[in-house]
Amino acid sequence: MNRVNIIQKQLRKEGVSALIVTNPVNVRYLSNFVGTNGWLVVSTHKIVLVTDFRYFITAKKLLQKGISVYDYKLGLKPLFKSLKKIAFESEHITVSKLANLKKQIPKIKWKGVSGWVEKIRMNKGLNEVNHMRYAAGIGDAALIKLQKFFKPGITEGELESKLHDIILKLGAEEFSFPPIITFGKDTADVHHQKKSDNKLKKGEKVLIDFGVKYNGYCSDMTRVFHFSSQAKSKDEQKMYSIVLDANQKAISSIHVGQKFSDLDKVARGVIDEAGYGEYFGHSTGHGVGLDIHETPNVSELSKDTVQPGMVFTIEPGIYIEGKGGVRIEDMVYIKPDGKVEVLTKSLK
Repeated sequence: MNRVNIIQKQLRKEGVSALIVTNPVNVRYLSNFVGTNGWLVVSTHKIVLVTDFRYFITAKKLLQKGISVYDYKLGLKPLFKSLKKIAFESEHITVSKLANLKKQIPKIKWKGVSGWVEKIRMNKGLNEVNHMRYAAGIGDAALIKLQKFFKPGITEGELESKLHDIILKLGAEEFSFPPIITFGKDTADVHHQKKSDNKLKKGEKVLIDFGVKYNGYCSDMTRVFHFSSQAKSKDEQKMYSIVLDANQKAISSIHVGQKFSDLDKVARGVIDEAGYGEYFGHSTGHGVGLDIHETPNVSELSKDTVQPGMVFTIEPGIYIEGKGGVRIEDMVYIKPDGKVEVLTKSLK
């Protein structure tokens, strides 16, 4: 059953005539369309892209077979004349846009829904995984090349610029999110904001959290390097070893049917037992795909379970203000046979 068929089955189950898809990522997922102005109407018997003149030629080139194009200038009323109840993505439409839709299409019942397309996106096809595997490979190669620039005096911004040049030369489209590159004690800041004047000093560690896009699909990884001719301090060694242990034990525990809340407990338990539990405040991981953060969530609150086709991260960490932090993040794929493939392979 293809992606659209799954939506259509859901429509019949819910007694809804059509779903309006307004999230650009979901539009791309269902149709291949990547323009900035376009949304889909998925009914029980057809799928239509609503866009404007600027994208007619592009749409014909990109759209999957069976999807027709409708000119927004013709008004929406003719398009919906035979429909009685319409679902919309409640998390991806503004109040004003919804009000405009209701004004243009009166006498129709509206139903807000959540996660219909995102739930399908959790199960990755082989082509999707291949794109992410390739993106992860670019990330691995880029980190190896970047290390030669770890020299005293280089700034976070300069290092980011070097990394950007490297990933483009290796075939990436772009970063999958603004990278986090931070030095020394600032590594305790989980989502550190770049400082233009922050320069790397001898003896400081470097934390790099980044990913790249390839054919629209994301990778994500975090590594910590110790830039010094001297050995790490005992505290730094201890923190790193604990986080690495949490990362590896969590990955080793993964199996089909496992609750993500239990997977979170594995990583969190290692850090708790070592006495650093209060310094690990975020979830253990998240899904990755066309978005850098998508379902499933690897957290204590998650109600999902591990299933074949899923791609998600495992990223435990310890962050102590004034001392610094460590995060080790890998991206894993659950194969059709249930085996786990670690997509990010650079050394830890």
